[in-house]
Amino acid sequence: MLAREITIKEIELGIGKERSSTRLSPIFKTIDLYIPIKNGKLYTPKIPIDPFEGSPLLLMPLIYIPHDESILFGTPSINERLSKQDLQPTRIIADPGKGTGSPILAAAIDAKDDDILILAACDQFHSPAVTKAITTILDRIEQRNFSSGTVLTTGTRNPAFSYFKIKDDKAIEFMLKGTIPKDDMIAETMIVCVTVAYLKNQIAKMKEVSIAKLKELYPYTGDELAKIQQNLKVIADLMENCSTAEEFLAKCPFCDFSKVIHRLLIPEMTYATVEYIKEWNDLGDWLKVYHSGIFPKDKNNNLIFSKEKLISYTSCENSVIANFANSKIIVNGLKNRIFAVGPRGVIDLPLDMDPNEYKKEVVKIQM
Repeated sequence: MLAREITIKEIELGIGKERSSTRLSPIFKTIDLYIPIKNGKLYTPKIPIDPFEGSPLLLMPLIYIPHDESILFGTPSINERLSKQDLQPTRIIADPGKGTGSPILAAAIDAKDDDILILAACDQFHSPAVTKAITTILDRIEQRNFSSGTVLTTGTRNPAFSYFKIKDDKAIEFMLKGTIPKDDMIAETMIVCVTVAYLKNQIAKMKEVSIAKLKELYPYTGDELAKIQQNLKVIADLMENCSTAEEFLAKCPFCDFSKVIHRLLIPEMTYATVEYIKEWNDLGDWLKVYHSGIFPKDKNNNLIFSKEKLISYTSCENSVIANFANSKIIVNGLKNRIFAVGPRGVIDLPLDMDPNEYKKEVVKIQM
């Protein structure tokens, strides 16, 4: 799982708590966990699990034009890593990293108007529950003449998500990012299906949009609305005049999909639900990793991440033991613990500790 360091100041301000605590920051600057998928199928890795084997989690949004063609919009470092995998997309396009909205807009330039674009992270797309939900959306688009849809989850209160009030098959009200959902709220997971013609049409309509109109769509201040207005004008011009996805990506401004584009797709949105607790394969904190079912455990219910020759563990039970360093570790007597070694330090904490608490704990360890 690609990660970045959380600073002490961020934790004091409460920033970053919504992100995956799998990172064990700030002890580890980066941790890579790989979901065990080979040739497009889930497989059972041996124990200990080599953390650098398999397909990378949360690598990058993929645009799928269902389902015989896949296009990866990747930064140079992502494309280099992907080249080492067995499972390859149909086409790879260099993405300079100008926001999550830019790849799907670029794909719309190359695609046919009746194509459907699917924006999804790699691990999410491979989840059986999400595949089923996407199929539901595609069926509704075809059978009921909807133009866009989103995979939604129940049972999560992650403040990084946006929230929609649902009535029948449509999302009818956008709620502010960070709102804690009530019983009638469903959190949106940023897996979006949209017909190319509808996406192009919604963007084109925003070319000369007024601030007053934007206020009806976006819950932001005047300065933010002015930036969105300018971005939409530039994007609309580029989509009219660029002939390839590559040309668009080279010229486009930064565009956050959830902040700028997604609101334009809501009026014609279908949805499909995924029960987060039961079905979702997104790996979050270490407790979720332990209970995810994606990675196998040994006979004593230990979940081991390490290259085989770099670990020795005895008399351990119900623990996560991870070695991301380049030297061998020897562990004895762990019970219900998270024990992880990396280039910047060691963490040894209770497995059931609240993720937000052990973020604070690792800061104390580092200090």
